[in-house]
Amino acid sequence: MTSQGTQRIRDSLIGTTLLGEGGTKFHLRALLGEGGQGWVFKANYDDPDGFWIVVKILRPEGLNRETLERFEKETRVLQMLGGVAAPNPNIVRFYDHGLHKMDLYGASLVVPFIALEYVDGPTLATVLDSAHGNGLPLARTLRVMKQVARALHTVHEHRIVHRDLKPSNIMLATQHGQEVAKVTDFGLVKAPGLSAKNTATIAGATLGYAPPEQYEMGNSRVTAQTDIFSFAAILFETLTGQVAFPHRPGDSPLRTVARMLSGDRPQLGQHLSTLGPELRARPDAIASLDREIARATAADPSARQATLLDLWNAIEPVLRSVTASASDMEDVVATIPQPQRFSAPDHATTTNPDATEGFRVSVRAIPRERLRSAVYAPEEQAIYAVGMNGIYRSQLGSWSRVPLPQAIDVRRVRGVALRRGEVVVFGEAGLAAVVANGAARALPGTDGDFNWLCAFTDDGDCVLAGERRGKPVGIVAEVGAQSGHVHTVAGSTRFHGVTRLASGSLLACGLHGDLAQLTPAGSQQVAWGRTGHLFAVARANNGGAFAVGSGGHALALSLRTAIGPDVRPDLVANLEAVQTTRDLLSVKLGPDGTPWAVGHSARLLRRKAAVWTRVPLEGTTANLIAVYPTERTLSVVAEDGTVLESKID
Repeated sequence: MTSQGTQRIRDSLIGTTLLGEGGTKFHLRALLGEGGQGWVFKANYDDPDGFWIVVKILRPEGLNRETLERFEKETRVLQMLGGVAAPNPNIVRFYDHGLHKMDLYGASLVVPFIALEYVDGPTLATVLDSAHGNGLPLARTLRVMKQVARALHTVHEHRIVHRDLKPSNIMLATQHGQEVAKVTDFGLVKAPGLSAKNTATIAGATLGYAPPEQYEMGNSRVTAQTDIFSFAAILFETLTGQVAFPHRPGDSPLRTVARMLSGDRPQLGQHLSTLGPELRARPDAIASLDREIARATAADPSARQATLLDLWNAIEPVLRSVTASASDMEDVVATIPQPQRFSAPDHATTTNPDATEGFRVSVRAIPRERLRSAVYAPEEQAIYAVGMNGIYRSQLGSWSRVPLPQAIDVRRVRGVALRRGEVVVFGEAGLAAVVANGAARALPGTDGDFNWLCAFTDDGDCVLAGERRGKPVGIVAEVGAQSGHVHTVAGSTRFHGVTRLASGSLLACGLHGDLAQLTPAGSQQVAWGRTGHLFAVARANNGGAFAVGSGGHALALSLRTAIGPDVRPDLVANLEAVQTTRDLLSVKLGPDGTPWAVGHSARLLRRKAAVWTRVPLEGTTANLIAVYPTERTLSVVAEDGTVLESKID
């Protein structure tokens, strides 16, 4: 059949009436779109002025066994999903189907059709294209992807695998002023009782969204984990505006599949410039999301989350925490012009009879800034801090900007440390350098496929820790004057805290309760319940350490005496009582050995008799990112730049 003949058939359908198997009439009004296998018409339901629906009709020249089986599958699946008492509102609704007989120039044609809900809105693919390579607002991503997750959960409860989930198969409608996502196109589903032909061809799945097992002969490993891969790839794209597994120009489709099998997993941290500002300001959230996305897009289906619900339950709280914290602060829209300084206001005080005399605001907040980390310089009696817009130094009640060389993008910087009076900045993409007088000197052995997220320095000692960029595994680097050595710690994911113990061994902590001790003989995990993340660790005077983390977790680690000459002593972790359930972000020991910890919602705690007691704090409600106890004073740094100080009894 010629293209002109096909067009005549298509055009002749406009204005005709189709009769479904259920007896409902469908009045075709306009062509909405067409593809290689069919046409999509806008139509009226039952009456000529009935409500709008969509009718999909297979093209006559495309009728063959495979297309008919796919069409039949979609019909039966949608009937199954819609034939319940309360159909899922996030799955496009099925109305009817049938065969339409028509005569054209003496020839008799029969074309199958299906009548579906009319979704008045764009596809997610169209919305992503209009974002011009940037991620969608986080609140919108949360809203849309939650509805997609709800739809897939329903699909999987019916033992159905969608197999063709992609942005163009997610419609976005506006109903009663609210955006509603609708999953559509169930033509490639895998379901019990449907014996349609499987495909092992590239054309049978969409590059970039379909996982490797979908290209295998027979599709025997296609399960709900197949949709989990596709869902995670779409989530990554909505957050970054970038395709998770792009098909590069000039590459064969098989090369793209090979990269999915053996290449790096997609990382939000590698696309900071296209993330929304609220997420870009939360490296902890980025780390958590990257871990779940990496797991969900694993080449091996058995390595992915067991269910779509498991994946969403891990991701949704992270997204919600970011949107909630973002609503409490202004967007970062401007940098601080030099040499502007910020002086301290009148003192604000509070009392704490157990620990301190009362806090005063010693340094004011930095307008339109959010600090990521801070470090105290006792010799200078100053504080250095890293924010989204720059690196700052506070002294004598004011903040000033530390000049950075042009080669350092502040968006890559995750922290700052001090080594023998030198300022060390570290962060993403192997950034680790000494900064002085507007120039930078890279630390040896630290450049490469690394994200450095924390540091420990003591005199000339410098230890960095973090993650490999391409794979979810923790790393620790010992950096000397002339060389550096990077340790990859198997069984870990991402480190957020590191210290050197009195024994000389290293102790690193991180996501999902990772707690690893590194000695010249190798690394070993310190056993504990692993009921939360660990964000900071500090060595104790007795040879052990203290670690704090999510949900108010606090661990006391002590040395276990070695038994026999060939057995080295190791660490025993004890989970202690804490008077908060907020995340704890920093822990430091005072000169007398007393541990202090700070965290979200202005939480300040002091350890006494194996109990972490909350210390009342006024003057700020912001998250606290650092605490510095000295012999006479206690200073805490809030993420907005406020520094509060108190005398210690």
